[in-house]
Amino acid sequence: MTFSITALIAIGISYLLLLFAIAYAAERKLLPAKLINHPATYVLSLGIYASGFAVYGAVGFAKNYGYSFLSYYIGISAAMVLLPILLLPIYQICKSYRLNSLADLLSFRFRSSWVGALVTLFTAIAVWPLLAIQIQTVSESTLILSLGHAIATENGGQRRLIALLFCVVIAIFTILFGSRTLTSKDSHRGIVTALAFESLIKLFGLLLAGIMSTYAVFNGFDGLQIWLDSKPAILEALNKPQPADSSRLMLIMFFAAAVCMPHVFHMLFSENSSAKNLGTASWGLPLFLLLMSLPILPILWAGSAQGLALPADYYALGLSLEMDKPWLSVLLYLGGLSAAGGAIIITTLALATMCLNHLVLPVLRPKGSNDRGTDIYRWLLTTRQLLICVIILIGFVFYELIGETQNLTHLAMTSASGCAQFLPGVLAVLYWPRANRKGFISGLCIGFSIWLIGLILPMFSGVHPSFLEQLYIYPVEKNQFWVVVTSISLALNGIVFIVISLFSETSPEERRAAEACTIDDLNRPSRQALNLQHAGEIKLHLQDALGDRAAAQEFKRALDELQMNELETRPYALRRIRDRIEINLSSLIGPSSARRVIDRALPYTDNVMGDSEDITYIEERLELYQTHLTGLAADLDSLRRYHRQTLEDLPIGVCALGRDQEILLWNMSMADITHIDANTVTGSRLAGLPEPWASCLQSFLASSDLHRSKFSIETDKGMRWLNLHRTESQMLGRDELIVVLEDITDTQLLEHELTHQERLASIGRLAAGVAHEIGNPVTGIACLAQNLRYESDNPNTLEAASQIVKQTQRISSIVHSLVNFAHTGRQDPSQASEAVSIHGCVSEAVQLLSLDPEARHIRYHNHCPETLIVAGDNQRLMQVFINLLSNARDASPENGVITVDASNDNDNAHITVTDQGTGIDAKVLDQIFEPFFTTKEPGKGTGLGLALVYNIISDLGGDISIESPVAELNSTGTRIHIHLRLIPAEVL
Repeated sequence: MTFSITALIAIGISYLLLLFAIAYAAERKLLPAKLINHPATYVLSLGIYASGFAVYGAVGFAKNYGYSFLSYYIGISAAMVLLPILLLPIYQICKSYRLNSLADLLSFRFRSSWVGALVTLFTAIAVWPLLAIQIQTVSESTLILSLGHAIATENGGQRRLIALLFCVVIAIFTILFGSRTLTSKDSHRGIVTALAFESLIKLFGLLLAGIMSTYAVFNGFDGLQIWLDSKPAILEALNKPQPADSSRLMLIMFFAAAVCMPHVFHMLFSENSSAKNLGTASWGLPLFLLLMSLPILPILWAGSAQGLALPADYYALGLSLEMDKPWLSVLLYLGGLSAAGGAIIITTLALATMCLNHLVLPVLRPKGSNDRGTDIYRWLLTTRQLLICVIILIGFVFYELIGETQNLTHLAMTSASGCAQFLPGVLAVLYWPRANRKGFISGLCIGFSIWLIGLILPMFSGVHPSFLEQLYIYPVEKNQFWVVVTSISLALNGIVFIVISLFSETSPEERRAAEACTIDDLNRPSRQALNLQHAGEIKLHLQDALGDRAAAQEFKRALDELQMNELETRPYALRRIRDRIEINLSSLIGPSSARRVIDRALPYTDNVMGDSEDITYIEERLELYQTHLTGLAADLDSLRRYHRQTLEDLPIGVCALGRDQEILLWNMSMADITHIDANTVTGSRLAGLPEPWASCLQSFLASSDLHRSKFSIETDKGMRWLNLHRTESQMLGRDELIVVLEDITDTQLLEHELTHQERLASIGRLAAGVAHEIGNPVTGIACLAQNLRYESDNPNTLEAASQIVKQTQRISSIVHSLVNFAHTGRQDPSQASEAVSIHGCVSEAVQLLSLDPEARHIRYHNHCPETLIVAGDNQRLMQVFINLLSNARDASPENGVITVDASNDNDNAHITVTDQGTGIDAKVLDQIFEPFFTTKEPGKGTGLGLALVYNIISDLGGDISIESPVAELNSTGTRIHIHLRLIPAEVL
């Protein structure tokens, strides 16, 4: 049964519409996310490698080359097996620097726009035969299903019309599939999902064709074995060794296809959203290709047994027609159509991006790109869509020019041979840092020229260059002339590449790029300076090159990815933002164009930092790379971590500075001393530190002093005392400063407190002596006054004598209080348990405080019952009330009132001291009893008074707490609550 061409065209367009609907549904998240993101979906999408050649041409390949046809499947499978040393490193480089094509990768490595342009141009020529294969399989399969016999020359008009229609439709679908919007995202999930579906169709169709052919022609596999036994020549032909060692050469070419063919490179690295997918693909793709290869030989044998007049490439279609299975014919047709269409779509998308980035943009800047109203994204999108149409048109023209002179196998060998010319460069990216652009360009031009002369030009002239055959040492048949060309071109390519690279100089820029690309190495960028004050200036500089919209969008994207903000001022952060924008632009316009745009808009200033490396960035990369380090590298990283942690844990502050005073290290002690977090300060300039630390460190560095002791500095946390030291480091050629900062505030305060305590002790001793000396005269005065009352009857004299006695009693009371204050206490005050009257203790404290003539006028209300007796130490409790009442007086306004109350609370006395001051901030209430903590102005408090009160109350078995503000005082004032053990009345 045959089909009309109209019906086949309708079936084909309907199927392509189905693929587009699947892609659209995946992009709009109408399909389950688990299905779209499943590793199996990505693995099936890699089936794009099995293009129309795998559905049709593989059978003819097997007929011409026997078992060597398996090289088509084994070559790329070997590349997948070498995942850790080939594919994964390339994937990491591409994702780190947003490289979307082979031209991007090689131009990034060799730092040359010429490399990108040549790779793009040569790739475009090398895929001409690949595009011709896809167009030829669709046009010829359509004619076979419509005519039902071999294609004749008189059908050339129909063949041309079908091919042209296919190219027009596939151009439209290519634009719809992957170029409706300009995006720099890592992958197009819609394309991946649609390609996975088409892989299932072609696999299912080919497997069914093999099974149906076996049973229809041989009545099963047993019958097939009987037929093979009766035809020993067929098996001998399959096992016959290929001349000129072509099998090994085919393995090399199809091995190179994994990284050198644009559509496979695009799917492996650009459309891959996770490195884990490569792990699954390392066994999933070989399994898929194994299944694709299984039906090839049964179809070949069935077609041979039936004596089909068709070329072996189309035996599957011929057998489906012979079996009168129209559904199988349609399934095979759709499998071939989807395989060819998918290969053209991805190849064209990849090649259009390469042409845009490396051929168009270097010579044709977006029109009006200096106009800030220009939409550069629309210009790029339109240009890429035009390039898609041009590439497909060139593929059609090439197909028409070569006509029917080339079979599918020869076209496949030609395309694979041309793409293999890039293999030396790809291997040098990973394994040869000394390689340079001169060697690569020279080798590539020589190898590709030989390939072009030996394989492409003969397709038009039909004459093979004899000088190449004379250079080759083995005789070959004309249909295997590709072996000669491939061997010579690859050999000369590699030799010239190596020799010129060895005898020419590699630029510093290339060496840095080689370090970034070498396996198990990290990019070590130098610390260069930008003439910018803050990150917002980056967007302003980009507007001249990209326009307002693109500059704002790329700037915001870089900030989001780095989790930074527009107010960032750190030099390190500015460098990171600049580099991130360049990397992101690489995915849109290629690394060469991105580098030119960024160098023009955001140039680095003269490197005042020498060749010093960006230590901060290196450490960040090492933290992310830790799991990949093994052997000596892992040991060195462990040593680095040990020394870094030692610096972090040092009890003194350490700060490392570059020559430009950029902060490279800020350890935890430095953060604790300055209250400046390391994450916010690392990478910034010293001048950017908040005051007073910027002035402190800058003045120290500006001086000739290497050490500075007991340097005082006023901070928002109070007065601090520091010891500063510095030293210069010339290690590894880096000119750096190390500043060591030791906080001696606690020691200094302790010294002050010891001095204060010594002064108090001296005052106490003086008070005791004074009290003793005053006591005798006061006693004599009191005696004389009392005698005067008995010796005179004069009322005035008696009144005067009474006043003298009263004043002497007051003097005695004051002297007694001074003696008590100077008392040194017991040997173990925590065990004191004498009976103490709270009322009397408070009265004595008030009396002592009233002796200060400079203190503000305060009224003290002692409401403590005289009968309230607690177990304690009179002298130490008087210290408690002197401290509490003194603090309350300092916090109270002039003529304020301080009230002391006491009451019974079960077996305890509840004592409160209440003032009418401003209260205590709730944020510091938890710290109020800590030693050296004070809310008073510098120089007016040591921060030890309340700590002493807390310790005394704790020693006496009581507890103390603070209430601030006081509710009944209109949320002002402070109230101290003290609980002490009562002495029962019966004990007294």
